[in-house]
Amino acid sequence: MKYKVKSQLYSDAEAQLKGALQILDDCTWSSCAAAVSWASGYTVDYSAADGVAAQKAALKRVDKQGVSDNGGSLPEAVKVIAHLGGKARYAKSWNDAMQAGRGGAALMVWVQQPIGYPAGVPISKWHDGWKRYWTKKDPKKITDGYGHMTSAGYDPVDGWQWACPTRDEKAAAEKYGVPVTEAQLRQIANSKVKAKKVKADYKCLLIVTYPSKVAAPVVVAAPVVAPAPVVAPVVAPAPAPTIVVQAPTTHAKEAPMPKVTKTAATIADAEAALLRVDWDEKSKEAVSALVAAAKASNGKRGLRAKIAASASWIIANTGIDEMVVEALRTGLGTALALLLATGSQLTKLDADQADMILAGAIAACLQVIVRALNPDDPKFGVGKAKQEIRNGNGLHK
Repeated sequence: MKYKVKSQLYSDAEAQLKGALQILDDCTWSSCAAAVSWASGYTVDYSAADGVAAQKAALKRVDKQGVSDNGGSLPEAVKVIAHLGGKARYAKSWNDAMQAGRGGAALMVWVQQPIGYPAGVPISKWHDGWKRYWTKKDPKKITDGYGHMTSAGYDPVDGWQWACPTRDEKAAAEKYGVPVTEAQLRQIANSKVKAKKVKADYKCLLIVTYPSKVAAPVVVAAPVVAPAPVVAPVVAPAPAPTIVVQAPTTHAKEAPMPKVTKTAATIADAEAALLRVDWDEKSKEAVSALVAAAKASNGKRGLRAKIAASASWIIANTGIDEMVVEALRTGLGTALALLLATGSQLTKLDADQADMILAGAIAACLQVIVRALNPDDPKFGVGKAKQEIRNGNGLHK
């Protein structure tokens, strides 16, 4: 399921009806609408304008559109989310937030955009224009970044998706959140830490749920009080409907890079699986296999003959050789498929394409290794000999 952007460019009801493109100071309320909609599984699907209306009802604060007077904080977001029918709580730790997200919750992510953001993660066309504007006017505003509110969600198929409300939901390229890995999402959340606004990344997060929705099963494994400064206006994008451009106030992306792939997320999942392996048990199995292989060389003369006898035993009684061959075959096959997908020649790959292909090959190899270490799958590793070890029947007969 794709995470829908609720764009603050259209957070004014009148502007939304007219299709007028504006930069308004409603990042918090737009993100509230996006988070509650996601958490509900889109059983409710609020617009950014709905978020602004909820803010007015919940906080009793009248916003003057076009003026930076409507910035929101995490405590205020809790109240607005409740008005929209959702429930928000502060994250107790980063892992707490990740578990909740994998269970179907949305995350409100308070940032100092784009301080310390990961390279290659697009933000928005609006942000690109803002960056070009301030590069000429006042570069310090880029290095200082700007206070901003974003949101994110996790889908078992599409992975983590991070949504900046300065994205244009009416543009096909920006209507959904950006695919990110957990590590990249954490790097984004750490922007407030780098800006010395908070002491820990999880303090920048709110966990948003929708009470009437049945929670999805958890697949794996933000209290703050300071207000979140708002998104300010900037140079308008290319010709669109009606464009209302305002000068930026406080606001800070690297140039757009190729689309973020899921290979990094696959590697992260494989690493997590490796961490769950009972390495003590695996060590005992490996030692038992090595001892039996050494015994198989008894009676052989010469180092070469002993090595050959031991290797022959390992090949005959374990699946280690099969694991290595399968990992190499899978890795090379994945790399070739990704190379063909790029449409480029091997000798003409750029750095990003090479990284993508390498990451894909590594991810494929890791999947084979994870399977090899699965105690219920005897195909690889010392699996073929393992059952005999445990049954006390000996390894070599």
